[in-house]
Amino acid sequence: MSSTMVTEATGLAARVDELGSWVGGTVDELVRFVARQLDGPMPRRTDLDIEGHCRALLEQREFPLAGAGFVAETGMLHDAPYWLEWWTADPEVGAQSCRRLAADTDPSSVGFRDYTELPWFVTPRETGLVHVTGPYVDYVCTDQHTLTVTQPVVVDGVFLGVAGVDVLAATVERLLRERLDTASGVLVVVNRVGRVVASSDPEHVVGDLVRGLPDDEWFTGRRPGRAGDEPWGFVACATVPLGVLSRP
Repeated sequence: MSSTMVTEATGLAARVDELGSWVGGTVDELVRFVARQLDGPMPRRTDLDIEGHCRALLEQREFPLAGAGFVAETGMLHDAPYWLEWWTADPEVGAQSCRRLAADTDPSSVGFRDYTELPWFVTPRETGLVHVTGPYVDYVCTDQHTLTVTQPVVVDGVFLGVAGVDVLAATVERLLRERLDTASGVLVVVNRVGRVVASSDPEHVVGDLVRGLPDDEWFTGRRPGRAGDEPWGFVACATVPLGVLSRP
């Protein structure tokens, strides 16, 4: 791998980390905001007043978001066994498109879906850490390839649910476009299982799975892996579970 490609891959990984740090800080602030509102005995739905905070996140233009909100652990709220408050917006439009997600939280309803079984809820609950789900096609909120970043909300050691944001993969790719367009070879941003988040190569589109590559070894830097007969270089991002594959 040429030194130019290594430099470009490293620069792209640094830019991904920069964006990841912004999102991580935003989610952490939302978690603390929700935790303050639920820090009391037997919290109820009326104790949650997060609409203004979520709308402000969806209206800012520094890093356009597609969704933001809080999802409660079962039985955590005194007056609702399940509860989800999530606001969505078209990142290209912003405030004008902001609306609350009409989620069915009645477990006796035909349209009910138990969100406590989904990765963006399960993983933060089990690990206590921030989790990035996707990119996946979000048929509930965006109908586009989306990354959902969620973090557990914990008060006095008790897990209350998760708070987080939705980011369109298209937004990430746009914010990385300058580095992708000027690459001297192929640069592909991938998640831990090799699914494409952004790419400089039309043969590797968002959501595709790059096959034939090692899994966790990507993030230790021990060896680059292979795709067919083409060797990949790899640079792990420092602060998010993503990395950059590169090849001439």
